[in-house]
Amino acid sequence: MRKLICATTFLLFSIFSTSAGIKLPALVGDNMVLQQNCLVNIWGWAEPGSIISIKASWGATAKTQTGDDGKWIAKIMTPRASSEKRTITISDGQAVTLKNIMIGEVWLCSGQSNMEMMVQGGRDCPVEHSQQIIVESAQYPEVRLFSVRIDGGLTPREDVCGSWKEASPAVVKNFGAIAYLFGRDLHKALHIPVGIINSSCGGTWIEAWFPARLQKEFPDYDEKAIPTAEGQSGMEKYELLYNGMIWPLHNYTLKGFCWYQGCTNEGRSDYYALKQVAMIKHWRDIWGGDCKPFYYVEIAPCENGELNLDGALVREQQAKVMDMIENVGMVCTNDLVYDYEKWNVHPSRKEPVAERLAWWALSRDYGYGDAIKVIGPRYKSMEVLEGGVVKLSFEGSDCGFIVDGEIEGFEIAGENGIFKAAKVERRRPDATVLYLSNYDVGKPKYVRYNFKNCSIGHLWDAFGQPVVPFRTDSFKH
Repeated sequence: MRKLICATTFLLFSIFSTSAGIKLPALVGDNMVLQQNCLVNIWGWAEPGSIISIKASWGATAKTQTGDDGKWIAKIMTPRASSEKRTITISDGQAVTLKNIMIGEVWLCSGQSNMEMMVQGGRDCPVEHSQQIIVESAQYPEVRLFSVRIDGGLTPREDVCGSWKEASPAVVKNFGAIAYLFGRDLHKALHIPVGIINSSCGGTWIEAWFPARLQKEFPDYDEKAIPTAEGQSGMEKYELLYNGMIWPLHNYTLKGFCWYQGCTNEGRSDYYALKQVAMIKHWRDIWGGDCKPFYYVEIAPCENGELNLDGALVREQQAKVMDMIENVGMVCTNDLVYDYEKWNVHPSRKEPVAERLAWWALSRDYGYGDAIKVIGPRYKSMEVLEGGVVKLSFEGSDCGFIVDGEIEGFEIAGENGIFKAAKVERRRPDATVLYLSNYDVGKPKYVRYNFKNCSIGHLWDAFGQPVVPFRTDSFKH
């Protein structure tokens, strides 16, 4: 019954209700963070024809009128970020005052279970250092968190269920780990308030997170995946979670997006990169048309018990996105899985994933620039030398490599396409390239690195960023 109430239109029910005629969406409320130094949207509903006045404690004002449908929206200018607690008063003749508001940076985090996974972890899915993270969260009340309740819709919804809360042990324990840690790391670096909206749902494919009409052009479009019932989780249905958990957020002014999804697209990943690009473009469009930053996480190595390369193929698609659309960045994770948890699709090391997401944002959006290395070496070219040795060159290996033990994970194949493990060397004076050999192969033609469902990386650049998995062949699997 509660889920039904949350899904009902705002005209009958409202998450935020007062004795006045004004109704506000869940996102516009006490404790929220508003994006600094820009025009932000304030919106809601009231009696048709009502005059709505808005006054912020920092001096910004706005006035608008509701339409025939009772909807209203206005923009107010925000100042630069600070630790000052603010208020906003909204009135249609009777005033509603929102309290404990902060001005800072706002990010939306979304995806499937690895973004949804709470700091306290889940069954057979522990989060490393969870107790420490929970205890220390009391130090960061300027990190504000909004968790969107999972719900799917056949049509775009007006509102979601949730509320803004200050970071605290009781709140952080049940909030998405990577989303919270990303916000915490930004706050620690920038010393300003950070608002994080987490809208995620485990077990969902990417098609659930953007409109079905944008997916009809893909050859794998399946009309059987068109949703037919409200409230489904969207695991294998088009657009359900977009309608219920993304569209209702689009008026809220954001800095950018973080995304962690892909496991559920294993086995059907041929068009994943194109779909992710389509989703990014659409999200940017509905949030005002700006080229907002979009940072995402590569799915981690995982043994799936199958003799296939489904996980590797998803990672390949994810890496392609970096070259297909501007202002995006990928976090590589092949070094963040312990040997004893290779079976687990939810690896325990959430802190370094969030840290690498934060590095992208700090480098690209907050002035740190090249002082931070945001991605590890990527394959550039190969050259077959005399004696069947392959010389591999990389983009981003200018300072050489860090190695933990033997360099493993590289394979080479000849014309027959049969891959065999390669011996890897570094040769002075050029430590920025690698030399591969396996004399059983004959003349090498193809190279792969960590191109398996579960191949843990132990090779980094000088700044600790892992080498990105790749292959030079295009064999079908």
